[in-house]
Amino acid sequence: MRKERIESLKFMRVVAMNLVVLIHVTAPAMANVPPDHFLYDIYLMLNRFTRFEGAVFVFLSGLVLFYNYEDKPYTLKTWLTFYRRRFMFILGPYLFWSIFYELFSYYMGYRSYEGLGTIWNNLLVGGSYYQLYFIMILVQLFFFTPFFIYLIKRFKFFNRYFFIIGFALEFLYTMWNNETGAITFPFFMIYLGSFFFGGWVGVHYQKVKHLWTKKASFAFAALTITFGLIYTYSFYYSYTLGEPFMSYSMMTIVKILFFATSCYLLFKMGTWVEQSSPAPLLAVIERLRIYSFGFYLVHPFILVIWSNLLVADTFREFNIYIALRFPLVMISTYLFIRVLHLMFPKAWFLFGNLPAIRKESPPAPSKS
Repeated sequence: MRKERIESLKFMRVVAMNLVVLIHVTAPAMANVPPDHFLYDIYLMLNRFTRFEGAVFVFLSGLVLFYNYEDKPYTLKTWLTFYRRRFMFILGPYLFWSIFYELFSYYMGYRSYEGLGTIWNNLLVGGSYYQLYFIMILVQLFFFTPFFIYLIKRFKFFNRYFFIIGFALEFLYTMWNNETGAITFPFFMIYLGSFFFGGWVGVHYQKVKHLWTKKASFAFAALTITFGLIYTYSFYYSYTLGEPFMSYSMMTIVKILFFATSCYLLFKMGTWVEQSSPAPLLAVIERLRIYSFGFYLVHPFILVIWSNLLVADTFREFNIYIALRFPLVMISTYLFIRVLHLMFPKAWFLFGNLPAIRKESPPAPSKS
């Protein structure tokens, strides 16, 4: 029996995509606006409070994979097909844009050429440009997915509580690595809790898909915002002012709680948006959803172009240009991807698995 399509997830993906762009657009402000300026708190909210976007992408991946594969036959054919599709549509674009950003970085003078060995190492860890590390984390999680699926099939306890196990393992790994510094490359354990939480929602989707009451929604939103404010300002006091007001372990727990509640709140909001929004808005969300991977790959390049065009001479201009860059980058990135999609509709190595371009139907002949 074919499972229902979870349409509400597109909203989560689009929100996360917008937040990624917003974080990168506002990053220069965090380095150039003085902490005692009133605008700094605004930028802090835009750039640090929004850092749950990575957890959302991982949550979505876990939800979709566990939802689709937890009841499929556990056979070699199933997982070979899984690996072929996932790695082709992820690694293909990843390799293309990694090489592009290597060349782009040399051209812009961001770094000098240090040989093929350095390029190879960058490809292995996602070091060709600042956003690409995250794709390698997803690839690691995809690699271990068959093992994770086996565990939920084999052990009822794991099936019921594996998102709690995931967050516990993520916390222990974070504490251990902070103490030892043993692992210096992007490692999937930093997002294991979000992946398992998404997987748990996927496995138990029929039980958790229903809308909340307004009272429950506001209460959970308030809880999420509270965790977010504590996380944001604990980071500010610890790393900007150097005056921490809580331990690293407690800050990590707050961060995990904030990311988890943010993901679940967006999941519930996506269900509400899907059921109550007008068709034109849903069409816009769908169009952005199909290009979300392309946005992640391309937007840093587009951001550099606008940053070089909008060069501020004054502090006032700097803040105006920061505000302008977000809509400009979003619109420009969409048009860039759309044009390439129209030019190369089957070029999966550019942006992954995109839908076929719909051809407009010819007008019906008029009757004389």
